[in-house]
Amino acid sequence: MVMIDNTLRTQAGHIQIHGKGYWDDKIVDNFLSMDAAVISGLENIPNVENVSPRVETYAMVSFGSVSKGIAVIGVSPEKEAQKSNLPSRIVQGEYLAETDDGVLIGEGLSNYLKANTGDTLALIGQGYHGASAAQLFVVRGILAMMTTEMDYGMIYTTLLATQQFIDMPNGYSGILISIKDNKLLDKTMKDVSNKLQLMHSGLQENTETHDLKSNDYEVFSWHFTMDRLLQSAESDEVFSLVILYILYVIVGFGILGTVIMMTNERKHEFSMMISLGMPRIKLISVVSFELLVMSLMGLILALMVTMPVAYWFAVHPINLSGEMARMMLDYGMEPILLMSTTSSIFISQIVTVLIISLLAMIYPANKIMKLKLSQNK
Repeated sequence: MVMIDNTLRTQAGHIQIHGKGYWDDKIVDNFLSMDAAVISGLENIPNVENVSPRVETYAMVSFGSVSKGIAVIGVSPEKEAQKSNLPSRIVQGEYLAETDDGVLIGEGLSNYLKANTGDTLALIGQGYHGASAAQLFVVRGILAMMTTEMDYGMIYTTLLATQQFIDMPNGYSGILISIKDNKLLDKTMKDVSNKLQLMHSGLQENTETHDLKSNDYEVFSWHFTMDRLLQSAESDEVFSLVILYILYVIVGFGILGTVIMMTNERKHEFSMMISLGMPRIKLISVVSFELLVMSLMGLILALMVTMPVAYWFAVHPINLSGEMARMMLDYGMEPILLMSTTSSIFISQIVTVLIISLLAMIYPANKIMKLKLSQNK
């Protein structure tokens, strides 16, 4: 689930806002129009981490005698840097400025067109209301894209440049919203819809398809926009729970085995202490306290070892390759293995191990209560 959440934060967004009809027919005429004040208002909604406006369209790019159909992705360079860390993928040239009229292209497209940084590309496409779109763009930088399709078939430019290209000021193909806590997805969707409702009445909720519709906007959750990813998340969660319960059984038997061995080795000691007048209940309390201290020491040692490792791989994720990488790319996920440092994960495991330890204490308590002094002299 960590990798899926990372994909939503850095690429697709947990929530998407589109113009009515755009999801079914992705043409420029179905783009939404939204001013900067509304976008700024969305950023102030609780639990919203990032609001990334997009202008996505298609065009024919030409350089010299070579042409190719590509996807044009208009982004806010500043917001996109925060969302997907796009600047880190630049292998040549420089990143875009907010008001730049240049483009970033993949290494594959650069080789195909034989275009380098500083060269001027001609783009021809369809503008708003059927108008022709044609404009020249200077290559500012070359990117190392995640997939071959993106490397050969996609360019990035600024929102302003793309809006000028299609002749639609304040026009967007969609608004991608990343949130801090996916558990609050439904509440955040309602907050987003309420914010839009201030300008547009007639909001209706459709819980079956996970969308909230107004006269001009459609608000979708990632459950709807990324159905394949949701199915993957559900199957991954079930598999993870099975593995987790198997590990709990292994840990439980490990603790129980240690407790049984320790109890049987100390039968003579227990008999001596009971013979000297120690109440059995008090002896059980002492033994239970010993086991609790041992469990806590083991948990503290485990945290000291695992937390630095988890933090390191959270900052420096493992790059996957081969079949696993191809499978993740098919789902639109970056082929990296992330580790989570969320405190709730560590706390839940500590509580679970302590509960297992407490259950294991039943064995020595039962042995002490049934201990026959005459057989352990």
